[in-house]
This record gives sequence, C-alpha cells and structure tokens, in this order.
Amino acid sequence: MKSATKILLLDNHQMVRQGLQQLIAAKPGLTVVGEASSTQEAMVQIETSVPHVVLMDADPAIGENRVESARPIIAKFPAVKIIALSSGSELQFALEALHAGVAGYVVKKHGVEELFRAIQVVMDYGLYLSPEISSEVTKRFMMSYLGRTSARAGAVLNDRERSLLQMVARGKRNKEIAKEIELGIKSVETYRSRLMKKLGCDSAAALVRYAICEGIVQI
Repeated sequence: MKSATKILLLDNHQMVRQGLQQLIAAKPGLTVVGEASSTQEAMVQIETSVPHVVLMDADPAIGENRVESARPIIAKFPAVKIIALSSGSELQFALEALHAGVAGYVVKKHGVEELFRAIQVVMDYGLYLSPEISSEVTKRFMMSYLGRTSARAGAVLNDRERSLLQMVARGKRNKEIAKEIELGIKSVETYRSRLMKKLGCDSAAALVRYAICEGIVQI
C-alpha cells in the first residue's frame, strides 16, 4: 500500500492553516504532519516531521518575503517540494517564485481540487502552475524565443493570410487546409511560403509561436 503524502502548512494565519488541514484530512492519501507561521518555524518542523510537500502562503502583501524564504528551505531540504499559494496572478511574482525554486504555484481563487492536482504533479517530479500563470509563462517564453528570430511582430495580415495562419497554428496540414478553403494543395503551399516570408518565420513552429504571441490564436 502506498504511503500517504506528508504535508506541512506554512501560513501566518491559524484560521487558514486549520481550514487547509480540514480539507486535506478529507482527501485519501494526504496527511498534514505539521504547521508553521514563519519560515524559521517551518525549518524546525521540517527537521522533525520530514514532509514531502510544504504548502506555503506566498501573497505579496505578507510581512516577510516568503518567496525568497523558499531558497534556504530548498537548500537545506532539497527533497521537499514547495507549492506557493498566492492570491495574486501577476506573472512577475510567479516568475520570482519559480526562480526561488518552488515546484508549484497555485492561485488561491481556484478550488481545492486544483491544489490536490498540484500536489500530485509535484510528487510525480513535475512542475505545476495554475492555468493563467502557465499561459503567461508560455507566452513570455514564446516572445523571448521569437525575439531571437527574424519574425516581424505586428505585421498587417489580410483575411486570407490571417485565416491561413490560424489553421497552421491549429495543426492543420496543407491537404486539410486546401480542402477547407477549396484551393489546390500547390496554391496553399504558395500562400504558406509567402506568409512565412512576410512574417520572417522559417518553420511551421515559428508560425505557431508568432500566432500565439500576436494573439491570433489562444493557447
């Protein structure tokens, strides 16, 4: 039988810790082994209770820089996974948390099932980000990558070019595109080649990145 995932709660507010403990107690396979109201207290608790996961309040408004305090915890206890819980969905704050070494970033407005999903993902050695954060991180990466290519951001596209770009970004092949817009495959290949040249993209992947960065398709 698989042993329960041990969790330590790190939050300034006792009421919040009690609420989380009750929610976690009702979930099979999870158990709370300790609570702490400060990073220093958490370090002591981790030493004695050896949790697998620390659920850490990471709101920007709290007194100590909780995101930065993840660093010494991870340095001393590298096996412990830290999930930051925050009411903020600002990309910069989430990136700071990732740089500090957290394994998960969960926006508090979501339901408890997302928290359980995050715990499962990090225990499987993955990285978990709430959907809106994941989307923004992906866009930031795409824009950074696009910035290192010759792609021409903000190019003016006509209706046919925009439609073609959307279909390519959604993974449609030339044969599928030709059937949908009732043109020959050779014509589609020509239009696609012209579009790539116009946008400065050298591959289908670059076209997809361009479409995402410009908001032509949603991820």
